[in-house]
Amino acid sequence: MSAPPWLEEEPWLRRLLSWFLDRLERPRTQAITRRVKKTTVPELFRFSEDTRYRWQLVERLAQEYRVFSIHYDSRLDPFQEHYENAQLRLDPICEALLRDWLDRPRVDPRRRAWQNALSGHEVHFQDGGAALLDAQPTLAGESPEDMVGHFVLAANWLDSDPTLRELSARCFRGDSKFLDGRQDLLARLFGERAQRLRPRPLLLTAWAPAGFDRLLIVENQDSFLRLVEQAPAGHALLYSGGFRASAQRLTSPHTRFAFLPGSDGADFQARWLSNTLPAFFWGDLDFAGLGILAALRHSLPQLAAWRPGYEPMLLALEDGQGHGAEQAGKGRQNDPGNTGCPYADQQLLPALRDHQRFLDQEGFLPVLSSPRTPL
Repeated sequence: MSAPPWLEEEPWLRRLLSWFLDRLERPRTQAITRRVKKTTVPELFRFSEDTRYRWQLVERLAQEYRVFSIHYDSRLDPFQEHYENAQLRLDPICEALLRDWLDRPRVDPRRRAWQNALSGHEVHFQDGGAALLDAQPTLAGESPEDMVGHFVLAANWLDSDPTLRELSARCFRGDSKFLDGRQDLLARLFGERAQRLRPRPLLLTAWAPAGFDRLLIVENQDSFLRLVEQAPAGHALLYSGGFRASAQRLTSPHTRFAFLPGSDGADFQARWLSNTLPAFFWGDLDFAGLGILAALRHSLPQLAAWRPGYEPMLLALEDGQGHGAEQAGKGRQNDPGNTGCPYADQQLLPALRDHQRFLDQEGFLPVLSSPRTPL
């Protein structure tokens, strides 16, 4: 609904409507009302001017546009104007209409708080703090002023060559994980300076006997250590710890290895860097485990599901064994779709979809030279 044409000619009436909008932008628990008095709407008490016409405009706002309702005071004496001490009660539904009439778009109070917090600190950020205004990151109990202060502190620490976790712990109340996943925010705020952060190495545990010619990545610790004791011939073993989130960094030059006794670390490092080893993965027979396989294949395209580990699990699943998603808290696991490994895509994933049950690898030994049974 367009604004009434006479609104532009009556600045006092625009001020009255602006007063109601101001109250709408504040926290409140009661209806927004205003009493008509000399102190609140003086234009209605300048009797040398056309106050009757002015009140008619107020009545039109109530009757035709339903901006507010009018509640008259029945206790007036005959010498008072009939509208004196009347109560104007705003209808909140009209907020959008008033904003359109007065050209006052809604301002998010939290965004305004961030704008105020950034004032005077823009020089510390390459983008003037625009990324903070967009993201508005939070820490429990911290105000926008506190948060801006933390990021200003981070700007000063960037030149000290920290890792992301070190920077986070030093600048955000000791929380080393606060900046995890916020690298894009740092890049917008600090530009090339954000690249000074030292890459955080991925630390992996491996067992690499002399003469190995293939690699087996194992998802869970107990199964990894069991295989170290009963190693499949010719295999080096790598404990993944379910590092799906770090899969892209697996072959990074920053990856570090901790070798168990009996390992030929130098040989392993050389073969690892060549990225030519036949590689296999064994983990839980569930969607998350096969999702790790799919993620790891981005770094190791030759990686395949390890049949000796998965075959006894698949037989058990088809024999009615396994647990439901809710039993083991796996209700939020997502089907990875396709992993790129033919064995996983053609046999393991279809079995999971058909049976809707899962098995954890710790309950099984792999089929090496002869069939094994669950532990």
